[in-house]
Amino acid sequence: MLYGPAPVADGTANLIGSLKKSMATTGYSDLKEFQRVEVVLAPYEQS
Repeated sequence: MLYGPAPVADGTANLIGSLKKSMATTGYSDLKEFQRVEVVLAPYEQS
């Protein structure tokens, strides 16, 4: 669950893969810097 192996390579099936994907998407390469990022959630509309 932490490292894989995962059936998909997009980071949705394991914790470390998800962390790597989110850091790459936001442009952070240092975990300490990533931890200081302010979290903003977009409103979720249910239909």
